[in-house]
Amino acid sequence: MDCPRIAESTIRRGRRVVIACRVMEPELTQVLAEGKEQVEILYLDQALHRTPTKLLSQLQEKIDQVARTASRIVLGYGLCSNGVVGVTARQQGLLMPRCHDCIALFLGSPSRYQDVFQEKPGTYYLTPGWIAEKKDPLGVLEEYVPRYGRETAQWVIEEELKHYTHISLINTGVEEMAPLRARAMENAAMLKKAYEEIPGSLDYFRELIRGPYTEEKFLRLRLGEAFTQEMFFESADGGRRPTCGG
Repeated sequence: MDCPRIAESTIRRGRRVVIACRVMEPELTQVLAEGKEQVEILYLDQALHRTPTKLLSQLQEKIDQVARTASRIVLGYGLCSNGVVGVTARQQGLLMPRCHDCIALFLGSPSRYQDVFQEKPGTYYLTPGWIAEKKDPLGVLEEYVPRYGRETAQWVIEEELKHYTHISLINTGVEEMAPLRARAMENAAMLKKAYEEIPGSLDYFRELIRGPYTEEKFLRLRLGEAFTQEMFFESADGGRRPTCGG
């Protein structure tokens, strides 16, 4: 699926721009519907964390596209397999969530992700957007079949996920759950993993759109600054700080 291109003239000076993974579209659409925020959202394709250099290239392209007209740019990405390392603020600073990946956003905060991660570290999470775009294990399996054949593709996907013990569907309350639940349970059965469903939250998505952009939950890049992995682990006073899971 090609990313939609928004003409520069449609992004008005003074507006905030959020550049996010399309996996977040159901949740961000719901948050926008709650209020009257003047926010433009640009989506990149899902699963770019599997090709970090491609993620960095496309993310920087979007940042540069809106840099001359946006008053604030917020990224809907965590570290994402280090795919954001090297991303550079242009004509204004950048804000980005302080989390390893998007699961903290779906759960509502980095601290909630840390709690859930510590309770069941061997969990593979599914979200409404992930299932809708068939980027779940069943969808990846079908991507592998033409390349490997079904039997080998099944083995490959099982090997890739062999360290997981649970398949967990995050219910963010934005979609009809019955078909999502059925697909998630099918994933669990295929991989012989325990299935569970856990409540999500839109709170972190609301902060992504509206703020406040606290140091606890967001990183700030100054004008012209490039993101490094070390920034992720530093607090505002320069010390090391805990993160939201692995």
